[in-house]
Amino acid sequence: MKKYSIEFKPLGRIVDCPAGTTILDCCRVNQIPLASTCGGQGKCHSCKVRIEKGILTAPTRNELKILSAEELKRGWRLACQVKPAGDLTVYLPGGKVLSSSPAFKEDLLSRIVSDARGGRLGKGPGVAIDLGTTKIAGYLLNLADGGILGSHAMANPQAVYGDDVISRITYAMSSPANANKLKNTATAAIDGLILDLSANAGSKHGTITRVAICGNTAMHHLVLGLPVGQLAQAPYLPWVKESVNISAKELGLKSAPGADVYFLPNIGGYVGGDHVAVLAATDALNITAATLIIDIGTNTEISLVAGGNITSVSCASGPAFEGGHIRFGMKATAGAIDKIVISDGKVRFRTIGGGRPAGICGSGMLDAVAQMVDEGVIDSSGRMDKAHSLVCANGRQLQIPVAAAENSLSGEDIVITQRDVRELQLAKAAIRTGINVLLKSAGIAAPDVKGIIIAGTFGNYIDIKSAIRVGMLPGLPLSRFSQVGNAAGAGTCMVLVSPIAREKAEMMAQLVSYLELADRPDFMELYVEALKIRH
Repeated sequence: MKKYSIEFKPLGRIVDCPAGTTILDCCRVNQIPLASTCGGQGKCHSCKVRIEKGILTAPTRNELKILSAEELKRGWRLACQVKPAGDLTVYLPGGKVLSSSPAFKEDLLSRIVSDARGGRLGKGPGVAIDLGTTKIAGYLLNLADGGILGSHAMANPQAVYGDDVISRITYAMSSPANANKLKNTATAAIDGLILDLSANAGSKHGTITRVAICGNTAMHHLVLGLPVGQLAQAPYLPWVKESVNISAKELGLKSAPGADVYFLPNIGGYVGGDHVAVLAATDALNITAATLIIDIGTNTEISLVAGGNITSVSCASGPAFEGGHIRFGMKATAGAIDKIVISDGKVRFRTIGGGRPAGICGSGMLDAVAQMVDEGVIDSSGRMDKAHSLVCANGRQLQIPVAAAENSLSGEDIVITQRDVRELQLAKAAIRTGINVLLKSAGIAAPDVKGIIIAGTFGNYIDIKSAIRVGMLPGLPLSRFSQVGNAAGAGTCMVLVSPIAREKAEMMAQLVSYLELADRPDFMELYVEALKIRH
């Protein structure tokens, strides 16, 4: 079979692609990170790439529908639709792989060390893995004292099969072979992460004796090869709720052949071991005042701790906070606009790394919408005012300019569209609805909440004032908020090094009450109210 050479920029990867294969499928085979929100059906623009050089197949009907004539002229194509007809050079927007994970806050780091002293599971090195929908973070620890020997993170390569858990569940359900692809993709990624961690710390291959893994229920089931169909339909029950102990060999890990692998227990269909790890890291069992614990991600989990009880919900916040579904959205990597200020009729921004912008990440979008409503660019319903000096029309779509083409890495004007604002609204409304349902069920008014703990990579970097301004979070004094970083990773480190922490986590998973938002008769009413952009 004839093959063509494809160079992917800015990754610097050159791979062979068989004739008749889409660029997205080529990325899947070679584990090149490229988001595909619709799973490669040509219904979205998340896999949009720019062809810098080479010969291609003609645009498909889906591409002509989704991409403008100007975009096609500039070389933009949908990776799930286009096939090479010769050697290619392909530019991936935001295509730098994550190379490190956020550092733990000092209090979480001290808890890991404290738990290790309270009763350790062994000697030598161990690995904690936070298997997220978007990102996989790994931590190498000394099991004797809980010391962090190294950390590393990477984009979850399963994203080429779907940007969120629903699309991956759908892909896995379509055939046993596809389910196996998702399992193998995850285990290969974990293998690579463990090898990188060991190499960077100077640890010998094969010396890892214990691995602990957390993930949401879907990620947990997919990597273990468990059925996932029941997660896609009511009553959304997990196949397994209890913790799982398995050998690395059984799981398919080659990087730690003699290791025991521990998976944290799940709470419900969409609240998994990752949230159990967050609750463990934040010491939820010992919180006395009414407190919300929010782990923001593609799937956001929220717990209300009040009166000795813990109640959790899951919110389908979607990929907007990770740059998904946003016209120029990208993950929080070099070149991403992460801060936006609008004043005096001008848009000012800051990029990660300080260089030219390549797109806008979630925190930048959150800032932008907060600033737009303050400056009258949009009203409380999210509608753009076409009479505003910053608003212009591109065909039927209203938008505001952020960065000019000559200043951007892509050579295109970077803009925020009316549709982008709607995507941000959907994401923030999902989270606020979860908060409101928990408070309403417990009979607690928002002002009576004494603390809000924000976890997760995105949650670590958002401007709390912007989140309050758009109505995503309750308008409480800033002193009541704390941003703790990757609490899921910290909790997984704790259960890796300490049997006491492991017992507490398993007990907590059994004590948590789970609310299914879809079962609430007032869900739609609360959701529609939460869509409004206001305190």
